[in-house]
Amino acid sequence: MNKQLLSILIGCSFFLPVAKSQQIDSLLSRFYEQRPVEKIYVQFDNNQYSKGQTIWYKAYLMSGFEPSIISKNFYLDWYNSEGTLISSSVSPIIEGSAWGNFNLPVNYTGTSIQAIAYTTWMRNSDSAYFFKKQLGVVTAGQVSPKTKIALPETTIQFLPESGNAIVDKNSVVAFKAVNQYGLPTNIKGTLKNSKGETITEFQSIHDGMGSFHYIPQFQEQYTAEWTDEINQTHQTILPAALTSGINLIIEPGKDSRVYHIQRTTDVPEALKKITILTQMNGHTLYKATVNLSNKEIVTSKLPIENFLSGILHITIFDSNQEPICERLLLVNNNDYQLDATLKFDTLNLNRRGKNVFEVNVNDSTISNLSVSITDGSMNGKNENTIISQFLLNGDLTGNINDPAYYFSSAADSVAQHADLVMLTNGWSRFKWRPILNGALPPINFQRDTAYLSILGKIEGISDAKIKKASLMNLMLLSKDSSKALFFLPIHADGSFSEKNIVFFDTTKIFYSLNGTKIPMTSRVLIENNFFQPNPNKIIKTAQITLDTAALGRYRWLIDETNRIELLKKQATLKEVTVYATRKSKMDFLDQKYASGMFQGSARAQFDLVNDPPRASFTVLAFLQGQIAGLNISNPYGEASVSWRGSETSFYLDEFHIQVDQLSSININDVAYIKVFSPPFMGGFGGAGGAIVVYTKKGVDRTSTSRGMSYVYLPGYAPMREFYSPNYAEQQQEFATPDLRSTIFWGARLVTYKNNQKIKISFYNNDFSHSFRVIMEGMDSEGKLVHFSKLLQ
Repeated sequence: MNKQLLSILIGCSFFLPVAKSQQIDSLLSRFYEQRPVEKIYVQFDNNQYSKGQTIWYKAYLMSGFEPSIISKNFYLDWYNSEGTLISSSVSPIIEGSAWGNFNLPVNYTGTSIQAIAYTTWMRNSDSAYFFKKQLGVVTAGQVSPKTKIALPETTIQFLPESGNAIVDKNSVVAFKAVNQYGLPTNIKGTLKNSKGETITEFQSIHDGMGSFHYIPQFQEQYTAEWTDEINQTHQTILPAALTSGINLIIEPGKDSRVYHIQRTTDVPEALKKITILTQMNGHTLYKATVNLSNKEIVTSKLPIENFLSGILHITIFDSNQEPICERLLLVNNNDYQLDATLKFDTLNLNRRGKNVFEVNVNDSTISNLSVSITDGSMNGKNENTIISQFLLNGDLTGNINDPAYYFSSAADSVAQHADLVMLTNGWSRFKWRPILNGALPPINFQRDTAYLSILGKIEGISDAKIKKASLMNLMLLSKDSSKALFFLPIHADGSFSEKNIVFFDTTKIFYSLNGTKIPMTSRVLIENNFFQPNPNKIIKTAQITLDTAALGRYRWLIDETNRIELLKKQATLKEVTVYATRKSKMDFLDQKYASGMFQGSARAQFDLVNDPPRASFTVLAFLQGQIAGLNISNPYGEASVSWRGSETSFYLDEFHIQVDQLSSININDVAYIKVFSPPFMGGFGGAGGAIVVYTKKGVDRTSTSRGMSYVYLPGYAPMREFYSPNYAEQQQEFATPDLRSTIFWGARLVTYKNNQKIKISFYNNDFSHSFRVIMEGMDSEGKLVHFSKLLQ
């Protein structure tokens, strides 16, 4: 448990009620242990794109107050403007995050595209909790469709605070007005009784929301008469007030929040001794017993200044453990802020000017960040950030307009507006009755216990044949010709499997029985463990409005790109002079062998093709003593390897393996070794760094799989590196105009105790005169950062 949370739980004063309330605590705790909540936020490099462009993204996952360790696989589905699934991808979750890219089809015709992100575990909850983001798509010559302008159709909800208005007691009613597209709309009106007398007036004060007080009278009916934005008059009958019941009123404020529990004059005995319980993420933060036997109103305070930030769920139970009132409260104590800054050492907005910035995290924890830098006029502010998603939006099912606003300022007005969100959105993560009865519905989707797994079965084979073979031999051959061998035990039912394999893109899998042939009458099935979304499901998509200035800028960019492509086709190149930096043998080796998250710079690289070892080493013996801080014990026997006190991860041809599996690798079959310093954010664990061993392929080594049957199996979504030109060099392609709308994208920026700063340089494009800089991320203790700035 987070140390800060533990101190809060110890420090709060609990007025323990009867034993039954203690049972509520234990049942709630049991529920969250069995069904922890997992939430996702995805940062995209931009808010709008043109067809054929690459969409870059970084996903963050949280459970409770910390990065999630529940799931291993991250799913991202892409739907077009009509709500039809056009693509789905899976990425491995590393240290609570995943990253990748999606190429928008060149023939895409929609005006928007929707991304929906989730994990298998999240499918146990309502899909309303999935992360959703609608991105704009601009096409050449795009004009607004000539459609008939529809008059707004306003609907309104009137919601009593805590669910109940009660007769003869002060009651608060909140309201929320939206149009037919689910967008907020303003209203104003009066509350009248059955005689037509005006009781109070009301109007929306923020995003169609507002509230009013009134004291309901016995057997009186109240009607709200209100007008919408086009001055049409409507009437709505308010929910009837209870003649026997309890309500909860919480006064506005920032620190300790005063609350009032009220009951009607006549209530059953079960409502005279009640319990108020507040919880956040399954942790009980405050509870008290209230005796209403001799009084009808009790006033006290909630010490929210001692709570962690997030949505506080407040429930009042009667003496029979029946929930009778509920209220949500947004706590914002700014304790979630990660002390991270982004500062430009060099800001150069000139054409292809060099820029240098530094990320500094003043914390000893491991932080995991992503940064996007885009043209300042084409990418506006985000309406939902990593902070608003994890602390607000991710726990509510309703549509929250501009959730980032509620964390934009410490002003009293913002806090008041946030309280309106709480009053107009009910809690639906769980229902109390199944928890209290101990009769929870079954879990339909189990937690990921492994990364990509091969699941196979051979059908129509005799027991004797299984016993004779005992093993299924598999050879995985990727598109770049790298290989991995597996010898998998065959169970009595003919099944075989291998967990925690990492490969990207579609891989060819050759298979054969060990020492015997597969009978002609048998059938071999091989698949992965990934969930497949329903391709026939149509989802609802919202209408997206693009910023007019940004839309014009994008149209110019698309037209300019098309013009340049046409010139390329028409041009005849008589003479080309190429200036290029000469690549080293190590660069060529890295380009040939490394892929995805394993590409790029490393702490150390060893070329065993051009510089083979002069003695017969094991891989570990070869590495021993070559890397400062890397501790290798017993390299010729039962070896152990650690770095900075943590176990080091190993990969063979980018497949995760155990350290003892290296002993079977002949050093003469090794082409290339890469050593990554801790923490390595590209693989399993990673706290102790990583060592990647590549076996020879192609001209370095030839092999055959002749005579083996094979299948194609999809792996994780292929990863690309974001292209960032280095204009300090002279290369032929630099003669082409630079029309990048995303100027820099960094998805894997990691800091830790001994390395709290990251310095990065990039070059401007040919047309941007301002930058929109957005940095987001979280650290290993769940602290969050969102930094957004327009530089011009």
